[in-house]
Amino acid sequence: MAITAKPKVSETALPEADIQALINKGGSVANQGKKEQDLSKPQLLQLRLDRELLASIDALIHRRKVKIPRHTWILEALHEKLDREIQSEK
Repeated sequence: MAITAKPKVSETALPEADIQALINKGGSVANQGKKEQDLSKPQLLQLRLDRELLASIDALIHRRKVKIPRHTWILEALHEKLDREIQSEK
């Protein structure tokens, strides 16, 4: 075990009274992720799909006359599914 000398107090250190004043001042409570969400901004989502499903999606996109991004195709599919689910509830 190494033995070291006691650390010396730096001359640039704040006076103890200033340190205590800062501690006693306190602050606001930390935000715990319950802030209001801005619904106008898209929410990022990580989606895990197997390679076979992606290959099937890509094959369908490739057959289209007008190519669209995979992301757009997945969004369209989600909206179609949501519409069907909503219609079946009525």
